[in-house]
Amino acid sequence: MSTLSKDANLEPTPGLKGKGQMNVKTWLSKRARAPAAFINEARRIVGKDNVSAKECVLIAYSLDYWMYGIFLSQYGDLPALPSAVISPGNPREIQGILKCANKYKVQITPFGGGSGVLGGAIPTNGSAILNLQRMNSFISLDEKSLVAEFQSGIIGGNLELELNHRGYSMGNIPQSLYCSTLGGWISTRAVGQFSTKYGKIEDMLLGMEVVLPDGSLLNIRPVPRKSTGPSLKDLFLGGEGTLGIVTKAAVSVHPLPALTSKQSFAFPSIEMALEAVRKILRADARPAVVRIFDELEAERYFGAKEVIAIFISEGEPDFVRPEKKLISNVAGQHGGTPRGENPVEIWLKKRFDIGLGPVIMQQGGIVDTIEVVSLHIDALSLYNDMIKSMRAVEGSLLVSGHFSHFYREGACLYITFVGFPKDPYRYYDDTWKAAMEATLRNNGSISHHHGIGIWRMRFMEQELGAQGVELLRRIRSAFDPNGILNRGKLVENER
Repeated sequence: MSTLSKDANLEPTPGLKGKGQMNVKTWLSKRARAPAAFINEARRIVGKDNVSAKECVLIAYSLDYWMYGIFLSQYGDLPALPSAVISPGNPREIQGILKCANKYKVQITPFGGGSGVLGGAIPTNGSAILNLQRMNSFISLDEKSLVAEFQSGIIGGNLELELNHRGYSMGNIPQSLYCSTLGGWISTRAVGQFSTKYGKIEDMLLGMEVVLPDGSLLNIRPVPRKSTGPSLKDLFLGGEGTLGIVTKAAVSVHPLPALTSKQSFAFPSIEMALEAVRKILRADARPAVVRIFDELEAERYFGAKEVIAIFISEGEPDFVRPEKKLISNVAGQHGGTPRGENPVEIWLKKRFDIGLGPVIMQQGGIVDTIEVVSLHIDALSLYNDMIKSMRAVEGSLLVSGHFSHFYREGACLYITFVGFPKDPYRYYDDTWKAAMEATLRNNGSISHHHGIGIWRMRFMEQELGAQGVELLRRIRSAFDPNGILNRGKLVENER
């Protein structure tokens, strides 16, 4: 990895010359180095064992799960390296680090589990990583109010274990459950697989503690709702670590279900499956899981090339049994043929498996996923347009999709694409552009639950309009006038 020792760290990788190597100079500036005085002061604040500038540690914290970054890294070309990795153990230490960062004008990149897929945790411009993984404790459970409190660095799987053995669940079960953190969920407005019943992170989050960019501490008390001006917690939901560092959060929880029902149906088409689900939700059913797989995805998951919809209902028996009956009746009215519990069991077994992507990339392929959202009236045209547009990109091998999260008003479409192109970067870039343009043509939003990071930032003006982007930029500059936190993500601090 000869490029790692160079300050710029931006030269084309020899193994990719002529193969579409990204010109990273267009989005990552040269690697800067934090002043030695900052590093020494950071060691005094958090302890010398909790600050590292060893190359092996810097490499470990140089990437999140952004697929093109991983593709580059297998050739020894990391998009960026941090100047140091700092691991605080409490909010007071974070306050000290941010005050110190302002003093020395050192940029800080927050890092939780590193499971983000859009480069949101990549340490642009040689920023120092603020690693929150030491802050991983269960704090309290209020069983009467159904509220639990955790430090933000706790991994989702451990959060669920803490609740499950007490008889509860948060209900937020993303595919990244075992490699993402509570703080990361808040930062990207995450959504779990059981969202139709339990809601999304914004529905679960009641209060939080946040260290602001200047090192001051903000406490938002946990209550179900308040009318005290604009919601402060919503500034940090989806803020991607640009407006503050969440240190702990209070969330709503649910008793573990007494009964779980699993159903699946084969439909003649995506259109009929979507209509069935729309009617089920219109009737006020709230199954925990609803997913529709197109023929290619169903073949990959279940070995059957037909459109498959799966449903999981859970809770008290008096609610689950009539919901199960309603789902079965409505599915049958729209051409659904029962396929039993087996497809649901297969999905439950495979749902956390994210290992296929790296295997494809090791063979020279490009793979990624894109999730968008629309109203029901646009869902079918969005699916058809995205699939057609992405398949038309030169080098495309496979494009498939499923609908993974549902609302009474609309649905999230989740697309997977694979290609073995001559020019990897051009294929990757063109496929993303085709997907985003199709989404906007069909009145969709460019992100449902993965956030913006680095890679989606260029589409934000089309999504929000120039006024919306400028408003976010002004908010960010007001919070962080020195541009300390997570530069180059979401929207830039200044034009």
